[in-house]
Amino acid sequence: MSIAPSRAFRLTLRLDADTRDELARELERIALRIDREELTVGMSGGVSSGYTYELLADPSKTHEQYFEEVRQYLASERSA
Repeated sequence: MSIAPSRAFRLTLRLDADTRDELARELERIALRIDREELTVGMSGGVSSGYTYELLADPSKTHEQYFEEVRQYLASERSA
């Protein structure tokens, strides 16, 4: 089995919160940190939420390249 392709950016996130509202607020803060290029790999925690994260980036990967990798991946899966 081959490895599934990935896009130029991939965020792996485990976020726990005490309430739905706090979960939504923390997601907004995470999005802001991504936009400011402040998020890489690590963890953060507070009184009512906490998370671990890993943001992988390959800015050289294009949209077209990703879909070509998807096509090749699906072809190899079908033949397996």
